[in-house]
Amino acid sequence: MTTTAEPRRARDAQRTRVYRAESTVTSSPLPGLPACASFAEKVVGSLWWTVRFPDHGLGDLPRFRPGNGARQAFYREEPTGPTITLPRRYRTKGTVLHELVHWALSPHAELAHHGSTFARVLVDATEEFCGAERAAALVAAYGAEGVRVGAPASTGTDGYPTYGDDERRRLARSRARRA
Repeated sequence: MTTTAEPRRARDAQRTRVYRAESTVTSSPLPGLPACASFAEKVVGSLWWTVRFPDHGLGDLPRFRPGNGARQAFYREEPTGPTITLPRRYRTKGTVLHELVHWALSPHAELAHHGSTFARVLVDATEEFCGAERAAALVAAYGAEGVRVGAPASTGTDGYPTYGDDERRRLARSRARRA
């Protein structure tokens, strides 16, 4: 009997550095969960998002949860569908974008949760939805913390932007060296 194993998730070596960097960049607060959901709908309903993540549309948008007692914001796949938990202090545009990027990249199990592809998509989304100044601040903070940011999106065979080719190549080389 043969079984097909799920691709092994890459080690999330940048997680602490990503969080530390993002904590130094100010972000626009949102006045409650309905405002967070409304901002997420604006992002996911945009042409920018639709072109990059066509399989993650408004009909599949994660449900927002209040996070009473939670210490962190987080994205999670649950039996009832994807959720984003946002305690009060994390109800900002930056955090909503961070969690939406986790959702967008969730089908790509071969990529680290906070890897270089994640960082690149978050920088691009920040520029699109929060402005070039905040994106530049995020890039500077990532640089100060040593966060690797992936290459800009390349054009896929379908003519649409795709992310992660550089990280996939780097991971393949690393696995080949270990074999």
